[in-house]
Amino acid sequence: MTQDRGKTDTLSEKAEAAFRQAAAKVVRRARETGTPVIVWKEGRIVEIPSEQVELAAADDGADDPGNVRTDG
Repeated sequence: MTQDRGKTDTLSEKAEAAFRQAAAKVVRRARETGTPVIVWKEGRIVEIPSEQVELAAADDGADDPGNVRTDG
């Protein structure tokens, strides 16, 4: 059972990394096209100007898609 748990965690980690990478790509594309980022927040669809979405830099200097934050 321990081995199955390890495989699940690895798959979960990969899924989370893929989600974060996709989110960062969406933010970058929104900035390039001057369009808002659309999110689901508190049960509603919200448009956030792409300039208000912050992508924190990773240690290697690349955008860290795991750190997508918004103002407000």
